[in-house]
Amino acid sequence: MGIPTNKLIYAYFICVVASMSMFMYGYDASTFNTVNGFATWNAFFGDGTCKSKTNATVVCSNVLGNVNTGYTVGAIFTGFFIAPIISDLYGRKLPLAIGAIFIVGFTFMQTFANDYLTHVLGRGGIGLGQGLMLPVGPVYLGELAPKEIRGTMMSFWQLFYSVGALLSYLVGLITTNQPSLGNWQWRWVILCQTIAPLVFFICIGFCPESPRWLILKGRNDEARVILHKIRADEDVEDEIEEMIEVIERERATNPGTFAAYKMIFTQWNIAKRLLMAMVINFGQQATGQNSLNNYSSQIYKTIFSQNNVAIINVVNSICGILFTLNSTIFVDRVGRISLFIGGAIGMAICTAAAAILYDYSPDKTSYNLGIGLAVILFIFIFFYKPTWGATTWIYTGEIFPIVVRAQAVGIASQTQNIASLILGQLFPIMFTDWSFNVFFFFTAVNVLLAVIIWFYPETRGVMLEEIDELFDGKKSDSDLPYKR
Repeated sequence: MGIPTNKLIYAYFICVVASMSMFMYGYDASTFNTVNGFATWNAFFGDGTCKSKTNATVVCSNVLGNVNTGYTVGAIFTGFFIAPIISDLYGRKLPLAIGAIFIVGFTFMQTFANDYLTHVLGRGGIGLGQGLMLPVGPVYLGELAPKEIRGTMMSFWQLFYSVGALLSYLVGLITTNQPSLGNWQWRWVILCQTIAPLVFFICIGFCPESPRWLILKGRNDEARVILHKIRADEDVEDEIEEMIEVIERERATNPGTFAAYKMIFTQWNIAKRLLMAMVINFGQQATGQNSLNNYSSQIYKTIFSQNNVAIINVVNSICGILFTLNSTIFVDRVGRISLFIGGAIGMAICTAAAAILYDYSPDKTSYNLGIGLAVILFIFIFFYKPTWGATTWIYTGEIFPIVVRAQAVGIASQTQNIASLILGQLFPIMFTDWSFNVFFFFTAVNVLLAVIIWFYPETRGVMLEEIDELFDGKKSDSDLPYKR
């Protein structure tokens, strides 16, 4: 049955608020890319360190990597060990709210840092906050979204990443043209990161708790009240009954928050899904997007002026928003797996083209070469955003039973940060040594991902309580919607 308009509006409000977690992530990741393009930031934190060392190029690369790694280590710690436990014991909303507070506090610390260590620690603290929010956000969103439009609503998750990135680059573009600001060119970019978590902290108070979590805790009447606010009334009882049936069956198998970790690693049907989710989450970062997002300013400034780099980053983020809308349109029409495969093939072509264009260009500093590379990397974003960008989060949030969902999504999503940690340290050095030939590495990764994802089951249109049947073969293929 159709959902009444006022209820659908409220459901989308919840979707937007939850997706602000990703807005903060996009702003933060792009903030680092923005500030490391400022000469004032490099002079304040980078150049002095480099000049004191023998191998200046490598040490400078490590300085860049360490700032990015500070965030990643913080996110991995809370994402793996803290967020799933809080989410399972106290509900989905609490870790989201705590994470927002962390981001505000440590953003001030990073903004006003006057030494390299404090700057890195501030970014690490922001990572702690993001680690609380990112694993829980897609779980919360997926558990509240109607199954018919779950993919569409969850595609907002990646869309808001691009919106956050755009705001960061716009602030950076404004301050780039104000050299009189000095170090406040980059400090303002960081400080503006406090706006979104403050707004989020207010708005999350108007959002309900996950009805599936409430049923898991035996609070069925509260779950029923919430579902009546976001579902057609005639559909509520059927959904409640199916949730109760599935949750009771899963809880009888292995109850308890901490027992869920044992369940994840000892029951093959769950461990298999975790492995599959970890592969696509690691792959999301290894497509080349992570390195481009964190270091595109370093790449472009070998050819363009700082102002032109800022403009390119703004245009890139605008394209990211427009391209992510493709996921909103297609993810519930063509399915998750088709998007994954098409995206991987497209990104493989783009990364190979970037390396070949640079290798065969007679003038490595020409403006035309820079424009050509920028266009290719914009096309790369066209393939990445609606596929491995948005769909990875959607698929990860769908495939686990509720009794292990918080823990499993926390582990799987933090695989992104493990990949980011590795690539964040290696890419600056690899780019220094290999130049644009490093993109051939990403070409190989994307081809491999296209092959692997072919063997994944399609989840489009499947109710969360029916996912076990899809993965474990308890129904015939003809009973499962949209089976490939």
